[in-house]
Amino acid sequence: MYEIIAAVTNLTALAVIGFIYTAYIKNLRAVNKLKDAQLKIAEQNVKLWKDKVLELERRTPEFIEKQLGERIKIREDEISRLARDSESHKEQIQLKNREIEALSDSIIKATEYRNSITVWDREEGDFVDVSHSDIEQKHIGSICVDTASIMICDPWYPKMRDDREKEEFQVKSLKFKVKTTGEYFCSNSKEDGFPAEVLGLEDQEELSVDDLLQKGIIEQVDYEGELPAIDQSYIKREHWTEYKAIRHLSFVNGGLGAGISVSLGADGVYSVYAEYYKNEMQRIIINV
Repeated sequence: MYEIIAAVTNLTALAVIGFIYTAYIKNLRAVNKLKDAQLKIAEQNVKLWKDKVLELERRTPEFIEKQLGERIKIREDEISRLARDSESHKEQIQLKNREIEALSDSIIKATEYRNSITVWDREEGDFVDVSHSDIEQKHIGSICVDTASIMICDPWYPKMRDDREKEEFQVKSLKFKVKTTGEYFCSNSKEDGFPAEVLGLEDQEELSVDDLLQKGIIEQVDYEGELPAIDQSYIKREHWTEYKAIRHLSFVNGGLGAGISVSLGADGVYSVYAEYYKNEMQRIIINV
């Protein structure tokens, strides 16, 4: 019986202790919540007072002076940086100006070279390139044109006697035709150097007749040795049956170089100029 009473008493004591402990815990929690609320209120008050203090501080001369000093320092740093940039830019501009001057000199030299011509210098005993500014140009006369064309040749060739012409110019044995232009020329051998005067083949002047035949640029045509060998371009021909802007004239034996006929497109009077270098004639210019 005693044991039962002791057990009941102990359980009752434990229950009372548990109740007291629970109440204590709840009280602690309530106190903590109250402290948290008070801390939040205190933090808000501190923040509010800080804002007021900062606002008051901003109104003080010391604060304004500090702010102005910082702004002045920023502006001074910017001015210093701009000054350094200005010096750097000045150097870059000077460098670019030097590059422009070098390019301008190159352009001038290139222009002078483009305007230069190759002339025979008797003092040097060789051909030299001279600037156009070193050439003296003189008006030497005019050409009256009534057939809308001019002929450049040695005046002896058109009036040469037939017998003298046949005696002076050996009859050629071979006759060729340029496929692309229809021009004719004559030669005594396929190994002869190619006459550069043939129209359209100026870039092939180093090729022999045989080379041109092998490349298919020209073809050999029938020729019995009659004179004139090339009637279409014979210098003493009276009438031309076909129009050509430029015609290379041939001798009675078909050799080229007798002259050049150039169509001007209209009649008129055309000025002629001569260019001199060191008082020696270098070029004739017909202003068309």
